[in-house]
Amino acid sequence: MVVLSNRSVGAQAELLVSEEVAAEMLRATAEAARPLATARWEEECVHWLEARADPAASIDVADFAWTPDHFEAQRRFVIESIARAADRSPHAAALDRWRRMIEAHPREAVQVGRRWQWRDAPPMRDTAGDVADRTGSGTAVGYIGAADLSLGG
Repeated sequence: MVVLSNRSVGAQAELLVSEEVAAEMLRATAEAARPLATARWEEECVHWLEARADPAASIDVADFAWTPDHFEAQRRFVIESIARAADRSPHAAALDRWRRMIEAHPREAVQVGRRWQWRDAPPMRDTAGDVADRTGSGTAVGYIGAADLSLGG
């Protein structure tokens, strides 16, 4: 079983689903998010959701790499993506409950410097030098994203 939760609002904000349902929910959300993704953070979010779906693993709302300066726009992106996924999913009720957990996530719970946590591969980070050389390469540093680049909004 997989737990989708929002620990910042308490134990009542948990959804327990099978691994298969969680994987389908995460893939459907990533698929719905892909055409909406225009900012770097949004594109990273799509890849992160896909990675978390295979195999499905528990996710807390705080696991998203929210940034304080762009939290509202980032949260809106995720909420809209989940709502779009629910429109064509047999798991609409579960997706709706997960969406409400994300809506309830307080801005005060966002951690400065939070990065996407990747499971298997050493993630890549674009440093200012990587961006300047425009090669599309990154620097392996254990997380993705960069403090010196805009992450949304």
